[in-house]
Amino acid sequence: MSNSKSIILKTKQYAIFDLGKIHKALCVIDAENVAKLLDYIGLAANPRESKKNKVTAAIWDTLSTSPEEMVNRTKGLLISTQSCEPLERGRFKLKFEDGKTDGLLDGGHNMLAIGSFLLEKFYESQDLKIPKDIAKISCWEDFSNAWKKYRNEIDEFIQEQEFLIPIEIIYPTSCYDYDFAELVFEISDARNNNSALTAGTKADHRGYYDDLKSCIDSKIVDLIAWKDNEAGKCIKREDVVALSLIPIIALQRAGKIPHDAINLINPIMIYNSKGACVEVFSKLIEYYNNKGGLPPIIKNAFRLMNDIPKLYDEIYLKFPDAYNKYSPRFGGISSVKGKDEHRMKTKFYKKESTYKYPDGYILPFVCSLHKLIKVDGDSVFWVMDDIYEVVDKLPEHCKMLVGVIKDNNYDANKVGKSSAAYEGCEMSMDMIKMSLNS
Repeated sequence: MSNSKSIILKTKQYAIFDLGKIHKALCVIDAENVAKLLDYIGLAANPRESKKNKVTAAIWDTLSTSPEEMVNRTKGLLISTQSCEPLERGRFKLKFEDGKTDGLLDGGHNMLAIGSFLLEKFYESQDLKIPKDIAKISCWEDFSNAWKKYRNEIDEFIQEQEFLIPIEIIYPTSCYDYDFAELVFEISDARNNNSALTAGTKADHRGYYDDLKSCIDSKIVDLIAWKDNEAGKCIKREDVVALSLIPIIALQRAGKIPHDAINLINPIMIYNSKGACVEVFSKLIEYYNNKGGLPPIIKNAFRLMNDIPKLYDEIYLKFPDAYNKYSPRFGGISSVKGKDEHRMKTKFYKKESTYKYPDGYILPFVCSLHKLIKVDGDSVFWVMDDIYEVVDKLPEHCKMLVGVIKDNNYDANKVGKSSAAYEGCEMSMDMIKMSLNS
């Protein structure tokens, strides 16, 4: 949390073990040193964001009623760092430099519970009204902001606390020829297995989305819940990762991705199996990581993700009027909700919409955008100078899609899984390309 990247941790008791690839220090620390950790580290190395729940409530109960038992009732904290120097008198100098591997791997609920407990109980002990931003802490982000704001006021109160907590510190041995980061990820995944980490959270923890994140519009990238339990995030990671396969489909059809990297992507998967999309994405990144890293052609393909979420939203807004050109009363479809019933927002940019309807109606058209992607050597780009013109052409080229919707009795789920819908939309994209050359 601090800009400083080093900390000297003072332990009450400790033992150091050489476990081959790593050293593990098993320690016990007091409240003052827990607070020191709260000052210096966040949850970047932890695969999920912590939030208040039954676990944190139980920790609070122990801290309130039996603080002396805290050391016995919790598994404590797991800290990893690539640099740990044992000093005299049970002190350890820790450096936190790599946000992916250095920091708290396990024990986020302990940190959240202890930190929020210290903040709230300080004001109670002074017979002061608890500030609203402390009383409303529900997740790590809330706590982190409050801790920065009020930390200096509670220093003496922290020193008065008598609880202890166990802590494990893992760091590499002096001579090692393995990937410490990969070992940290494996340990972290195993330690967090009790809460069943999702494949998407594991992928984010391993940095698989880093190149993709750098290509997404800055207006929305921080609104995406890349980790499980991230508060205040309104865009699902799976929705973004699924759309990122659209340019990958174009690369596959151009013969630019080796057959042994991933199986041929069926565009229907982008609608009906976003979990499978996450797995395919991870498999692709793992393949290239094992080959030395992502090649330029993949990075260039991801750059189109600056446009694809915008195109999704614009198509969503335009489709009802385009539909009405061929079949009246889009708003009369039972699965379509009008503005008088709900406040409508698009999925990514939260633009106001007249209707809310299932995305099965438009995803065949959105997925077919891969037909408008050109691959030339390592370059990957749109065939149109202004790709957003495709939205203007939607009314001219959605007749077949409207027909599929009617043929499937307006069942959006069937439309989203209909090969005829995707084939028809791909034909429409081919027609758009032909019009460019005429």
